[in-house]
Amino acid sequence: MSVWMAIYYTFCYLIFGYTLMIMFSYLFFIFESKSAQNKMRIDMPDDETIKYQMKGSPLTPAVSIIAPAYNEEVTIIDNVHSLMQIDYPDYEIIIINDASSDRTLELLIETFEMVEVPYDVAMRVPSKPIKRVLKSTNPAYSKLVVVDKERGGRKSDGSNAGINVCSNKYFVCTDVDCIIEPMALYRMMWLVVNSHVPTIGVSATMLMSNGCVVEDGRVAEARVPKRILPMFQQLEYMRSFLISKLGWSNINALPNISGGFGLFDLDVVVKSGGYDNTSMAEDVDMLLRMVTYMRNSGQPFRIAQVPKVCCWTEGPSSMKALYRQRVRWARGLFEIISNHRKLFFNPHYGPIGAFTLPFIFTFEFIAPMLEAGGYIFMIWLLIIGGINWDTAFLIFGMIYTFSVLMCFFLLYFDYSTNAVNWYNRRLSYWHLAFAAFIEPFIYHPIITYCSNVGYFQYITGQTAIWKPIARTGVKKREKKTAPANEKPTTT
Repeated sequence: MSVWMAIYYTFCYLIFGYTLMIMFSYLFFIFESKSAQNKMRIDMPDDETIKYQMKGSPLTPAVSIIAPAYNEEVTIIDNVHSLMQIDYPDYEIIIINDASSDRTLELLIETFEMVEVPYDVAMRVPSKPIKRVLKSTNPAYSKLVVVDKERGGRKSDGSNAGINVCSNKYFVCTDVDCIIEPMALYRMMWLVVNSHVPTIGVSATMLMSNGCVVEDGRVAEARVPKRILPMFQQLEYMRSFLISKLGWSNINALPNISGGFGLFDLDVVVKSGGYDNTSMAEDVDMLLRMVTYMRNSGQPFRIAQVPKVCCWTEGPSSMKALYRQRVRWARGLFEIISNHRKLFFNPHYGPIGAFTLPFIFTFEFIAPMLEAGGYIFMIWLLIIGGINWDTAFLIFGMIYTFSVLMCFFLLYFDYSTNAVNWYNRRLSYWHLAFAAFIEPFIYHPIITYCSNVGYFQYITGQTAIWKPIARTGVKKREKKTAPANEKPTTT
């Protein structure tokens, strides 16, 4: 056998074995997420029961909501009004104005009757200097705090400023333009107060708001996006939160709480150093440092996942915006692999060190590079006529069928748990199933390409440029009100 044939067979067997391991890992996630679902049915009652038990209890912890804002004058007032409608007995809203150059701060001051107040700012974690803290003179806005600070340039610096101001044991970090479900805080805090060990973080299920109908600051009709790129991302988000993250949380090995909406224990965050303003993956980085702190100090802890949608966020709808986002995510992943390598295969750091990070390295970090190599290898085989088409079609059919079946399990999971209250469930499932059938041919190659570009930029030391996603907005519907001269009908 020639050297080239030996390389050929070695590569083929390597890829085949690697593919089988990925498939078995997905079966593991399916099993663990189903197990977590069964536990949730016992440990987490319906929303009405949660609200009934927590609303009147003096033991229900207060929560701070931290939302950095930069040049948000178009939507800031609507966004703050939306945050004020969250259903929870005790919470404060901290809006961080990151030296906006538009009228964001001015509108907040005018609309909510804000004045500067003396405030005890404890510099618990690094952030740009805080210039002033404002509160409202109107009791209706008593839960609102506005922090005006020097420009930090990234959300992580604004989040750290909010940590330095917040007054509660638990805080939620979110984007100011996210649409939060009214019961979100109840669902997250239920997992905290009913845990046998300290819960240092709670990940909340997030989905795409693209295509949804919003009324009075709430998602009135949850719909699957009609545009193809957001539709793929909706399916991807559902897989991530409802299968992968829920599965990891079942063995207390959740590696990431999304920066878009997640709850944290303030004391643990402060002792872990807060957000790193230089990181491209600050949410993953901070959680891993929290895990490192808890393990090194010998304290038991838990990181939980809410299996129901708690937050809606607008995702990229154009190829350019998607490309920038995924290249940035890939650079962040490379950074995490490099900066936290001491945790890998280290049982001292629990399941995250022993299982999660090795899995991420093997099946998420390496996969795009192997796939790119596979495409090149395929082209070479086409040129020399070395493809065994019968075997190729058999392997492709096996992988493709498994991928589609994963989607159908996801839809079954959503249906059985009512994770998302779809406006038209049947139509939504048809759209998601359609996306699943064509995703391997369109969306997956795009993500593979973006990941390899991100790796290349990180290795070559290219300067990372953080640009916000261009928002196209969601479909809004005005709340129906009776005409001023019309009297309500009585019976």
